Formats: sequence, structure tokens, C-alpha cells
Amino acid sequence: MHSTFGQELKISVWGASHAPEIGITITGLPAGERFDLNEIQAFLNRRKGGQNAFSTKRSEADAPVIQCGVNWENESTFVTDGGKLTALFINNNVRSSDYDEMKYIPRPSHADYTSYVKYGDELDRSGGGIFSGRMTLPICFAGAVCMKLMKDRGIEVFGHIYSVENIADTPFDLTNPDRNAIGKEFPVIDKEAGERMVKMMTGIAGDGDSVGGIIECAVTGLPAGVGEPLYDSMEALISHMIFGIPAVKGIEFGCGFKAGKMRGSECNDPFVIRDGKVKTLKNNSGGIQGGITNGMPVIFRVCMKPTPSIYKEQKTINMKEMTETTLSLIGRHDPCIVPRAVPCIEAAAAIAVYNLLVLYDNGRKQFGTIREEIDSLDEKIAGLLCERMELASEIAKEKKAKNLPIRNEEREEAVLRHVEEVGGEKTGKYIRNVYRKLIDETCLLEEEYLDE
Repeated sequence: MHSTFGQELKISVWGASHAPEIGITITGLPAGERFDLNEIQAFLNRRKGGQNAFSTKRSEADAPVIQCGVNWENESTFVTDGGKLTALFINNNVRSSDYDEMKYIPRPSHADYTSYVKYGDELDRSGGGIFSGRMTLPICFAGAVCMKLMKDRGIEVFGHIYSVENIADTPFDLTNPDRNAIGKEFPVIDKEAGERMVKMMTGIAGDGDSVGGIIECAVTGLPAGVGEPLYDSMEALISHMIFGIPAVKGIEFGCGFKAGKMRGSECNDPFVIRDGKVKTLKNNSGGIQGGITNGMPVIFRVCMKPTPSIYKEQKTINMKEMTETTLSLIGRHDPCIVPRAVPCIEAAAAIAVYNLLVLYDNGRKQFGTIREEIDSLDEKIAGLLCERMELASEIAKEKKAKNLPIRNEEREEAVLRHVEEVGGEKTGKYIRNVYRKLIDETCLLEEEYLDE
């Protein structure tokens, strides 16, 4: 069973909804990165069930048990050691008996039937097994890690409930989405719309039915140039990761499917210069053109279908006996997965974007655009040269006091020979030439000092 994603940062997920544990291994994290476990836990708590009338009654601690890949500074702060980071989540509140009678009776529109066809009785399908929304918990852990790494660079990922059934929230401004506008208790921009959503979802739960919705997500602070053409484009990798979340049925970027009803003059995003940077007046492209970021916010929307596990009686089959039957569910199920899925969408996007961001960084170095690093080194070198010149002025005082000449060929040759050895066979002779010029300039400085 293929449960891995990523190249630059690879995640591997294992376990099942009612297994003793689920977990994740993250490969490719840089060493020396510091994380606050409390901040990660706060993010994970956003997807927890059992917190209201419109989510599953299953309540788990959802606390990660980190097995390896870190060094602990204290009970809540750890630093990555550059190795594989493995985190476990213990499943305590399971009720597998709820699924005993359903072993061969698939829930309509659930993965029960297709997983039976593919894996037979070898796969544990209680609680949804590997296809359960429970498996988004380790994904959220990895997403929280990636979001912290990107936030340090000014890149943020955040989402809100765009709509539930026919109740719509205020959409993001495509050119300037505002994270601070999203409610902390319930992830909407329009509080009144959120209250109507909660009332409707609570009613749906009482009816034993379910409802779907749409989540809108934004990635801000990305530079232009992130993403690869064709199959590793920004849209492709985000979509690949997003479709690993159960119940996702569609995704659109920018103005999305509305583009099919527009003319080019309406849909195009005109370029402008603002504060010395390239921007676009609109953002119908969703911050991506040719699969590569253009420096505008990356914005997309994800459609979540209604939870297939409902309490209303439905037609289905007995796969063992090959007969038709009906099913009325028992157990604990979300009448609407959308609110709990918001952090899952954010996490999936963060994992995909971080992979492409590492490729972007590597590509800049590969193609020689490392001028920022050179500029930083030049600044350090210039500072050291200033210190050297100041010391040379002190030497000039001593020479004047002792009536010694400015030049000392024996000393100069010793310095040149030493720096050439430090430079090695490949660059030693060039460093010697640089230092020859440096010594000449230092002697001129000493002469000017003595003349003064």
C-alpha cells in the first residue's frame, strides 16, 4: 500500500483508524530547526473530534509521541537532528464492534467496497481503516512542521470555510487575503454566516444525515519562481497532496471554473510595478502561471463531499453473499467534515509547497544565482579587512618608534606562502595574488599614516 509523498521532504504514513496507533515518518528535515510542541498541538487540536454537536463523538488526545529525529531542550521544545523524524499517535477511544456487522456490507460512496475488491479480508476496515479521516492527523503533524519552517521565511498558509451546502462565507480578496479576518473559534470571515452554518450542521446531525462544503486556502509570501513545469507544477503537487485527504472531490485555483465563462480580457491579470516589485492588478491565476508562482498569493478552493457514513437507511449489498440489502449505521460519524478539514487542507498544502520551495532553493544555487550569499560573504570580508587595516596602523606606530622600514620582504613572503597553502592546489595561487595586492595597499596605508 503506497502511503508516501514527496521528494525533497518525504512523508510516510502508516496505521489505521482502529489500529493500536497511527504514525508518520518525515525524511529530509534540516538539522538545527527548533519547534514548540505546544504550538504543534494547538494546530492538531483544530481537527479534533468530540468538541461540538456537528462532529464525531470520538474523542482522542491526538498528542504526538516523537520517537526519533530530535533532541529535546525541555519538555515542550525540540530541535531536529537531521535524521528521520518519527511521531506516533495512540488510538485509545476505538469501538471496532460498531463495524462487526458491516464487514461485508459496504457503506454507499465509502471505500468499503473498493478496498474489499483490492485487498479482501486482509485489510482492517473498521472505522474506515486506512481510508479514515483519522489518517489526516499525522498529515497535520507534518504540515505543522512545514508551516513553521516556512513561517520563518515569511510564508504563511491559512484557510477558511468558503461554504457549507448553500451557506457562503465572505471569499478571500484574491490579491490580498487576510488571515486576521478569520474567526478563531470557527474558521469563517463572516460571523453571521458561520452561525447559520453551525445551526444547519447541528440540524443535519439530528436528522442522521450529512452535508458537504468548500474550503478556501491561501499561501502568502511565496517568491516568484517556485514550482516546476508540467508534472511538478505548483497546482499539480498541491492537488496530489490534497487528494490524499478523504472526501475531497475537486480543486480549483484562482477564479477556477469561472474562467470557462470569461473572455481573455476579463480573465487576464495585468502586470504592474508596485514598490519596485512585479505585481498583478487581479489574481485570477491564483498566483500561479505555467505551474510556477508569480509572487501573488496562491489561492485555491477544495470541494468536500458529504460524509458517506450516515444514519439514514440506504440500499447496499452483502459482498460475501452477493445479495442486496439495506444499511442503517451505528457508530460515531461527522455530519459535516468541512470544519475539521480546514487544518487538514492547510497541512497538505504546506507539505506540497515546502517540497517545491526546497527545489526552488536548490535550483537557485544550481544555476548560479547565489549573489545574496556572495554579498553576505563580501560584507564579512570587508569588515575583516577593516580590522586588518586598523591593526596595520598600530604596526606603523611601532615601526615609526623603532625607525623601521615599512616593507619587510621576509615577513611578506611568509604571509603569502601561508595563505597559498590555506587556499590549496586549486585556489591557492589566486589567493596569493589577492594577498599580494592587499599587502601593497596596506603598505600605502602605513606610509600615509606616517606622513600624517
